Amino acid sequence: MSGSIPEEFIRELVALTNIVPLIEKYLPLKKKGKDYWGLCPFCDDGNNPSFSVSDQKQFYYCFKCRATGNVIGFIQNFEGLGFVESVEALASREGLEVPYQQKPLASEDKSPVFEVLLSASNFFESILANDSSAKSVRNYIKEDRHISGNTCRRFSVGYAPKSWTALTSHLINKGFSKDLIIKAGLAKKNKEQELFDIFRDRLMFPIKDKKGRPVGFGGRVMNPQDQPKYLNTGDTPVFQKGKELYGFYEALKERKNLSRMYVVEGYMDVLAMFENEIYNSVATLGIATNRFHTQKILQFVKEVVFCFDGDDAGRGAAWGALKSVLPAINDGVEIRFLFLPDNEDPASLLEKENKETFEGRLESSLPLSMYFIERLSKAVGTRSLEKKALLASKAMDLLKFMPQSSIKKLLEIEVSKVTGLKEEDIKQKIQSRVLDQTKRKRSYMSMQGQDSQEKAFESDSLTSKALAALITFPGLLSELGSTEWLEELSGPESNLLQEVISYFNSNPEGHVADLLSSIDADSASFLGSLITNTPLIEEKNSVVYFKDCMEAMKKGIPKIRIEELKKLLTKETLSDEEIFELQQHLLSNLENLNLEDKQLLRDLSKG
Repeated sequence: MSGSIPEEFIRELVALTNIVPLIEKYLPLKKKGKDYWGLCPFCDDGNNPSFSVSDQKQFYYCFKCRATGNVIGFIQNFEGLGFVESVEALASREGLEVPYQQKPLASEDKSPVFEVLLSASNFFESILANDSSAKSVRNYIKEDRHISGNTCRRFSVGYAPKSWTALTSHLINKGFSKDLIIKAGLAKKNKEQELFDIFRDRLMFPIKDKKGRPVGFGGRVMNPQDQPKYLNTGDTPVFQKGKELYGFYEALKERKNLSRMYVVEGYMDVLAMFENEIYNSVATLGIATNRFHTQKILQFVKEVVFCFDGDDAGRGAAWGALKSVLPAINDGVEIRFLFLPDNEDPASLLEKENKETFEGRLESSLPLSMYFIERLSKAVGTRSLEKKALLASKAMDLLKFMPQSSIKKLLEIEVSKVTGLKEEDIKQKIQSRVLDQTKRKRSYMSMQGQDSQEKAFESDSLTSKALAALITFPGLLSELGSTEWLEELSGPESNLLQEVISYFNSNPEGHVADLLSSIDADSASFLGSLITNTPLIEEKNSVVYFKDCMEAMKKGIPKIRIEELKKLLTKETLSDEEIFELQQHLLSNLENLNLEDKQLLRDLSKG
């Protein structure tokens, strides 16, 4: 081998190779409906085939471990080969010779964003370790929180000085541009268009990707009067808060001994647990546990312990975590909930007890099944037939999201015991709810020629609907027009939508399988699930459906909606409801209004 492989050859090779017969050489597949099914070669799914192969879309997806990819991805994962070696092996199977280009293969990603983030991380770490201004911070870490220098170094903990320009000045002196510093989420511009540091007088926690590269930061205030207490990097090209876990990279370094993972609430909890030789804990970044977190964790362990405070807030967070994890539950996965004493978190508790005592608390933790029934029973009650009926209804609403598995069957049995309903009745009602939901979605998709305002979006994610339509019919890109407004949206699904749009714009002839292979594993897993679980959108209705989704998303952006309503106001076509809507948008954005909009708000308030 010499040089790199042309992208054109790779695309042709993927197009030439049918994924179904390729995979059938490795494992038996059976056609069910439009797809082929078999036992997953990448996880233990027992006797229940969870591995689907799409002949139409040329990709595979496992409903249990969420492995997904195209023909090259399968060879990589099954044979344990690198990308280039997999292409060579596939080409050999097809009797083709690989036409190498005489230029070196691309090295590890050297994105300037990663470089500036690493430089910022080193700066914060150096300030904490050496600068006299950080003496009180060092004392706080050592004396108040009992965290050693070794642990701080392991996690690259740092300190952002109490200065408006300390970091930006340092980075500019290092040769980084102002635009790049802003792009990385490290600085903003003031009214005079001058840069200022986002993080000031904060204990800094670098958030790292699987390669150990800083992708963002969490910052804790040192002055209790400052707000917010914790501040995270906003979404950037390399950072999406809703998809990251603090301490994940450090936990994966213990991969050989990794069988369980604790999910805790804060940065300091992760550090405290590491300090006490508990190396397998991660924390969400101040947000509720979501499906991206769950998918990421279950790729590496089969036992997850959610560790929360025992107060109402902690139990609320635990219930949210349970609901997020239900769609990922399969046989072989163990989920437990550990509630700590009131007013205690892992960090405070580990100051009073050792590792063995803390881990011994697992004996009192609740398995998901027990917590599921206990929480519903306490919330709803079981004293009357009406209460039992309500409990059953709420349980069915949750169980319908679970894949078929032994744990789901056992939960159905437990609900039956508590409510007195027959197990078979519960199963039928759950299935009925799933079918009803599907029918509602399909009825929307079959609607033609109706006013889009009549179409209600029941899902909390219009973005996922738009994604499902776009990856099914990439030709819908021609209906998009300008997409600049998408930059106003945030969150993992919105960022993924932009990534998908960018991919198909750059690869008009690209296939879904190629797309899945070009994006990160978490995003690919989510898209794979979206493709396989979304009811089929009819091509004849796809344009209307997609446009409705995009318009509804656009209208949900206050900045854009304000401008639309202002234009209608000039034409004197605003209804009373729209006038009220404009008022509310302006009031919600009061701090950022210019003089013209402030006057407009006063005029609207006068009636």
